[in-house]
Amino acid sequence: MFRTVFKKELLDQILSPKFLIVSLLCLALIPTSLLLNYSSYQNVFHEYDASQKEAKNTTTIYREPSVLATFGIGLESVLPEKVTFAKYQTDARGIQAQNEVLSNINGKIDFVVITSFLLGLFAVLYAGTLASGEKEAGTLKLILSNPAKRSTVIAAKFVGGFSVLMIPFAVSTLLGVLLLLLEGFPLFEAGNLVRILSLLALSVLYLSTLFSLGLLISTRTHRTSLALLASFFVWIFLTFVIPRTSEPIAGLIRPVPSEEVMRANRAQVTNQIEKEKGKALAPLMKKYLGGEQGQGKWDWDAYTKARGPVAKDYEERLDQTLQKFDADYELQKGALRTLSLNIARLSPASSYTQAALDFCHTGIADLENFSGSLKAHYIQLFQVLFRYQFSDIFEAEDGSSRRQMGGDSRPSGKIDYPKFRYVFPAYEDPLRAAAPDIILLVLFNLIFFTAAYFSFTRYDVR
Repeated sequence: MFRTVFKKELLDQILSPKFLIVSLLCLALIPTSLLLNYSSYQNVFHEYDASQKEAKNTTTIYREPSVLATFGIGLESVLPEKVTFAKYQTDARGIQAQNEVLSNINGKIDFVVITSFLLGLFAVLYAGTLASGEKEAGTLKLILSNPAKRSTVIAAKFVGGFSVLMIPFAVSTLLGVLLLLLEGFPLFEAGNLVRILSLLALSVLYLSTLFSLGLLISTRTHRTSLALLASFFVWIFLTFVIPRTSEPIAGLIRPVPSEEVMRANRAQVTNQIEKEKGKALAPLMKKYLGGEQGQGKWDWDAYTKARGPVAKDYEERLDQTLQKFDADYELQKGALRTLSLNIARLSPASSYTQAALDFCHTGIADLENFSGSLKAHYIQLFQVLFRYQFSDIFEAEDGSSRRQMGGDSRPSGKIDYPKFRYVFPAYEDPLRAAAPDIILLVLFNLIFFTAAYFSFTRYDVR
């Protein structure tokens, strides 16, 4: 009986207009988005390669773009492409896609977005009428009038309907990958094949979860119109409402000062310690640099040599204070980000997106990895360059004038600039980061299908 119901479901779905619509959309969107995003990656990589060659022996570094952003852009457009280091601070800026104004305004489409939104919607709508639609048509009553267990019928409907949904998804994805290979996509390099296969497996798991949800809705309604309406509203709530409200809700639960407030507080701390250092160095300035009015003898080398022991304690205190300040702020932001991600995980769409982007090197794991690389590079620059640079600020006692003297006490010789080393996380790292989301998708799938199964055993087919 399973085979009979499965074949009937398969044939009904393939001959329905829904299958044609989904097939055309998948064939139009998935290969096109893959080709366009790969072309965009190539442009960005050429800019990165040229900029990196020009940035040798400087305090500016460039971040290598991820080729797997072809499948999921994620944080690729948010992560800084260019970072300039200075003593006690970094200036991070994005430099890509400045000419793609409308794409940046409206948002770009990629494989992850298409799967999460479009195919997720069709999965819910596909399954949303499997029971209620056949009840209205009267065919469900005829099927159950035969010696067929309801568990067999619901299982056959799930397998048959979901198989039909997977046909256009598999064909369009295969076509897109083949076109990428023709364009020179490095599919068999740097573990890209394993990551893409993991992304595809995750996509199938996500779509089956929403298909199970649609099946549950179908077994809880008795009219097709009501099932479609309920499926659409549930999809909106899971795909838009929960993911987009998770950060504001987390901000209310665990408020964190804004970047502007943080920079203002940081500047206040810096000015206070610099002012104390200026008072301690004032006698040396008066002795070697002619005092506040710039009159008298000028012996810069003597001043540079004499200021070192006096300024050392203040500069070390400033460095330690700012490090602690930044570390505390990063902890606050990290806790807020973790809370918002956990709230968002109430939606299967968020769990799928977070895990998928980790496989594409454009997720939260890569953001944290890149931030750690920046900190390590700053420490190296500090040892060879920044610790020798100084800037002393002197103010008149009445605050009417301000004088700033800067210099470099580094021993003569060529600076050995450290090379920025950023390595994309190994496959095990995103897999470990995505594990909670994968487990949640499996649990969601089991819960929705089990609920649909028990609901169907009590479903009134009259």
